[in-house]
Amino acid sequence: MEHLTVTYDRRQPALDDLNLVVEPGEYVGIAGPSGSGKSTLLGVLLGFVVPTSGRVLVQYEGGDVADLSLFDRDDWRSLISWVPQQPWLAAASIFDNVRMARPDARDSDVNRALDLAHATGFVAALPAGAATVLGERGVGLSAGQRQRIALARAFLRDSPLVLLDEPTAHLDANSELAVAAAVRRLAVGRTVIAVAHRPAVLADADRVVQLGRGAAYGPLVATAEAAS
Repeated sequence: MEHLTVTYDRRQPALDDLNLVVEPGEYVGIAGPSGSGKSTLLGVLLGFVVPTSGRVLVQYEGGDVADLSLFDRDDWRSLISWVPQQPWLAAASIFDNVRMARPDARDSDVNRALDLAHATGFVAALPAGAATVLGERGVGLSAGQRQRIALARAFLRDSPLVLLDEPTAHLDANSELAVAAAVRRLAVGRTVIAVAHRPAVLADADRVVQLGRGAAYGPLVATAEAAS
């Protein structure tokens, strides 16, 4: 990310002159106060937000570099597992909800993903196990359980880049520990960028980058030069 700036309809940029290099296989935590640009950063990486200035460069294994703006959006997103703060779940079985990440997955693959996400215990206790049909938006599950279903999707998708937005927000202590343990597993062999306030997620990061200066806004503390 080179001199990445995003300005909406206000004088102060939402993201101001961000310079950051994320290496393959690195787990980077993104922290900072509300309004410091954390969600905007993820929006840029997901292709939902267009930078006002600056650019995001992607390096291939062979060494070639391409500007993210030139990628086909669907091709780029196929490389990403995205776990939002409030994951959407359909009025369908847990099997079907996890399988959204990879529709051709076998039941055994889904069960393994649930196990890796530390979801097997509570799923087994449901009336029909993973065949249990959930209400719209996951009615019937706690916030921590819904988050672990979302993490199971990420395990099943098995993408090289994982983006997490406050995965332990609003969870009780036990759920937070379970989700943090699942994130720790998910980070193995993948590149992870995790926005978080809570220490349970940030503690496992290879490094934590602080966004924001003063009350809300400002340039990134860890620049590309500092990261190299």
